[in-house]
Amino acid sequence: MMMLFLPKALVWQSGLVLALSLFGSSVGMERSMGDQPVTIAQVQETEQKQKADRLFNQGVQQYQANQYEAAIASWETALKIYRVIGDHLGEALALNNRGTAYRSLSRYEAAIRDYNQALPIFQDVKDRNGEALALNNRGTAYLYLSRYEEAIRDFNQALPIFQDVKDRNGEALALNNRGTAYLYLSRYEEAIRDFNQALPIFQDVKDRNSEALALANRGTAYFYLSRYETAIRDFNQALPIFQDVKDRNSEAKALNNRGTAYLYLSRYEEAIRGFNQALPIFQDVKDRNSEAKALNNRGLAYLYLSRYEEAIRGFNQALPIFQDVKDRNGEAKALANRGIAYRSLSRYEEAIRDFNQALPIFQEIKDRNSEALALNNRGDAYRSLSRYEEAIRDYNQALPIFQDVKDRNGEAKALNNRGNAYLYLSRYEAAILDFNRALPIFRDVKDRNGEATALNNLGVAQFKTQQLPQSEQSLRSAISLYESIRLDRLSEENKISFFETQASSYRILQKVLIAQNQPETALTISEWGRTKALVERLSQQLQPNTLLTSQAPNLKMLKQISQTHNATLVEYSMIYDGKEKQLYIWVIQPNGTVNFKAVELADVLPKQCASIAQLIGNSRDSIGVRSPEGDWVAADPAAKANPCLQIDADENFTTLHNLLIDPISQYLPTDPNQQVVFIPDDVLFLVPFPALKDANGKYLIEKHTIRTASSIQLLDKTRALKSRPKGKGTLIVGNPLMPNDPTALQPKQLTNLPNAEREARAIAPLFNTKAITGKNGTKNAILQQMSNARIIHLATHGSFYDRNGFKSWLALAPSGKDSGILTAEEIAQMQLKAELVVLSACDTGRGKITGDGVVGLSRSFIAAGVPSVIVSLWSVPDAPTADLMVEFYQHLRSNPDKAQALRQAMLKTMKTHPNPKNWAAFTLMGEAQ
Repeated sequence: MMMLFLPKALVWQSGLVLALSLFGSSVGMERSMGDQPVTIAQVQETEQKQKADRLFNQGVQQYQANQYEAAIASWETALKIYRVIGDHLGEALALNNRGTAYRSLSRYEAAIRDYNQALPIFQDVKDRNGEALALNNRGTAYLYLSRYEEAIRDFNQALPIFQDVKDRNGEALALNNRGTAYLYLSRYEEAIRDFNQALPIFQDVKDRNSEALALANRGTAYFYLSRYETAIRDFNQALPIFQDVKDRNSEAKALNNRGTAYLYLSRYEEAIRGFNQALPIFQDVKDRNSEAKALNNRGLAYLYLSRYEEAIRGFNQALPIFQDVKDRNGEAKALANRGIAYRSLSRYEEAIRDFNQALPIFQEIKDRNSEALALNNRGDAYRSLSRYEEAIRDYNQALPIFQDVKDRNGEAKALNNRGNAYLYLSRYEAAILDFNRALPIFRDVKDRNGEATALNNLGVAQFKTQQLPQSEQSLRSAISLYESIRLDRLSEENKISFFETQASSYRILQKVLIAQNQPETALTISEWGRTKALVERLSQQLQPNTLLTSQAPNLKMLKQISQTHNATLVEYSMIYDGKEKQLYIWVIQPNGTVNFKAVELADVLPKQCASIAQLIGNSRDSIGVRSPEGDWVAADPAAKANPCLQIDADENFTTLHNLLIDPISQYLPTDPNQQVVFIPDDVLFLVPFPALKDANGKYLIEKHTIRTASSIQLLDKTRALKSRPKGKGTLIVGNPLMPNDPTALQPKQLTNLPNAEREARAIAPLFNTKAITGKNGTKNAILQQMSNARIIHLATHGSFYDRNGFKSWLALAPSGKDSGILTAEEIAQMQLKAELVVLSACDTGRGKITGDGVVGLSRSFIAAGVPSVIVSLWSVPDAPTADLMVEFYQHLRSNPDKAQALRQAMLKTMKTHPNPKNWAAFTLMGEAQ
C-alpha cells in the first residue's frame, strides 16, 4: 500500500502580534512644558504624531478585518510620518505590523525585510518587548519559507526576553511557534512539550485565540505520531473557539487538519467535506498558502478513493501557488502526491520524475518524515516497473527514518511495501515476516485501510506457500475491514471508486477457495464483489429501512433467483496473477444445479493474442467497430504489426465462443426460447454475446435467447422493481435538434440523424403516439414526459466517458441556457416509472468498467428504477438500427418478452444486414418480462 503525503496540516504560525498599546496619544494644543512656552514647531510635530497614530490604529482595524492591503497602506503612510518627526518607536512598530500584513499575504521575503529593519530600532530604543515581538514574528516568516533552523534560533532568542519582561502571552506565543518549527523538523515529542507549556499560559491570560492555536498545533503533532483520534479531539476543542473569536483563517485550518486525520482513519467523506468547507474561507481571506494546502489535501482524499484524475487536478492547482509563495515544503509534497497519482495510473516514469524532484527539497529543508515518504513511494514506482531490488533499497532507506521520527504508520507501510517486493521475488518467508510486523502497527494506529491491505498481502503470500486455510482467513478479514470502510459514510460514487482498491481481494479469495475444491463458495465471493453500491441503493429504494450488511450473499438465495427467473445464469470471473491467467465460469440452472469450469486462457487464446482484452478489441475491429478513445490495442498505431490483428471476423468470434461458451455448452438449454442470462466481468462486458460463433458457423443468438446483468443479486432487484407503480403512455424521441458536442474543443454541432427520425416515426404509430423530433425534443420537455412514461425510446446521439461513467451522456435539443446534454449523473438522480428504456444510440452500454458493473447510462436508468434497459455496445449504424428497432417493437406487441422480441429482431435484421456490426450491438439489461 502506497504512502500518501500530508502537508504539515496547516500548523499555525501564531506570531501575529500587533502592537495595540500605542505610544503618543492625542494631546491638547496647549500643553505645559515647565515654564517654557510651546513652540509652533512642537505643535506641528504633535499634530503629525496624532495623524500618524490615527493611521496606525486604522491599520490595526483594517488588519483585524482581513483588509491586509489597506492595512499596509495605512502603516506605510504612518511610517513616513514617524520617520520625518523622528519617532523611532512608532517607526519600529509600524515596520513590525506591516511585516505581519505582508506575511498574511504570503509575501514572506517582504515581511522579513520589515522585521530586519524593526529589530535594531527596538534594540536602540531599549524596547525589549518590541525586540522579542519582532524576533518572534521574523521566526514565523522563516517558518513559512521552510527555513526552520533560523526560525528556532529567533524563537530561542525571543523566549528569555519575554520571560525577563514578564510578558507571559509573548512567552506562550514563542513556545507555540517553536513547537511549530519542531513539527516541521519531525521532532514531534519536543513540539508537544512546547504546546503543553504554552497552553496553560494562554488559558491563564485568557488569550482564547492562542489557546485554540496551541490545541490545533498539538493536534497536528499527535497526527504525525499516528494518534489520529487524539488529534481529532484537539481539533474539535479548537474549532468552536476559533468560530467564537471570529478567527476565520484558523477555523479553516482546523477544518483542514481534522480532515487530514479523518483521511488516515479512512473516513474519506468527512475529510473531503472538511477540505471543501476550508477552501472558500482561505480564498476569502486571501491565504494562498493554506488554500494550496487544502487543495493538496483534497487531492489526497481523491487518491484514496481512486479518483486519480481529480487528484492530479488538485495537485496541479496547488503546485504553482506553493511555488509562488515560496513554500518549498508544500511544493515538494504536491510533487510527491502527484507522483503517487501518476503511479496509480501506471504512469511510472512520470511518478519517479516527481519523486526525484521532491526528494532533494525534503532533504534540504530537513523534513525527514517527508523524505521517508518520498523514498517509500519511489520504491512503489520501481516495484511497479519490476525493478524490485531498487524498490527494496528505497524501503530500506525509508524504514529507519520512519522509526527515528516515530511515524509508526509510515513504518508499517514501508514494511508492507517491502513485503510486496519480496513477494514478487518469490521470497515468501521474508514477505510474510514483513506483513506480520506491519499488522500490529496498523491496528495500533487504527489505520483500517493499511491493516486490510497488509492482511490481503499476507493472504497472497500464504496462498503462494500453500497455507490455504490461513490464506482464506486473512483474505476474509481483509474484505471485512474493506467493507467497514466502504459502508462508513461514503457516497455512492465514492463507494464505487473505493471498491476498485479492494477488488483484488475478492479475486484472490476465489482462487483460494477453488484450490480447496469449493467452487460454490467461490461463486458467493464472486457475487459479493459485484454491483455493491447499486444493489444497496435499490434495496433502500424498495425497502427504505433496509440495513446495509457486509456479508457475502447466500448460495441458496442465488439459486432461488435463477429459479424465479426461470433462466440459466452464466457468471464469469476474470482471475489475474499479474496478467490474466484463468477464467472462472459458473452456470446456475433453474433447478438449482451449479456447474463450474476453470479455463486456462493460454490454452484457448491464439498465440498471436497476448490477452483476452486484445482478442475482444480485435473482434470489434474486424467487423468495422472502431474504438477511437484508445481503450483497445487496435486503436494503437504501434500495435498494427501485431499478428492478432490479422485474424478475420469469423475466427475472432469463433475463438471467443471457444473461450466463453464451449466449456459450458453442455449446461446450456437446448430450447432456443429458454432464457440465458450472461453476467460478465471486467472486459467481458464489451463482448457482443449474440455474435459469438460456434464451430458449425451458427451465431449464439440463433441458439439462445440472451440477456445480460451485472450480477445475480441485481437480477433480484430488477425483478422487485417490476412491482412498483408503472407509468402511462410511451415516449418516442428521434433525432432531436442536435446540441453542440460537449467533448469538442471548439463549438461543433453534433451531426443530424435522419434515420433515427425515421425510426421514431415508424415506431410511434405502434403505440398510438407521436414521435418527438427536431426542436421539440428539448431536454426540459423530454424530462417532464420521462417521469411518467411506461416505455421510453431515445434515438439520438450518445457517448460514454470511461474515466467517470457518470459523465456519459445523451443528446437532446438545447433550449435557452440549457445545453441539451443529459448526463448519466442526472439520470441516476431521477425517479422513473418506466418498465422499459431503449437507448437507440451509440455506445449507450459503455462506460467506466468497475466492480459495480459498467458505470454509465444503463446503470443510471436502473438506479432510477427501470427494470429493463436496452443499450448498445458500439457506435451503431443509423439505417440498420432503425430496421432492427421497428422489428423489435412489432414483436413486442405480440409477445411481452423483451428478450425474445430482441432476439427475433436480430434474426430478421441479420438477413438483410449480415455484418454483426449492424445487428449485434444491442443487449437487454435486467428483466425480460
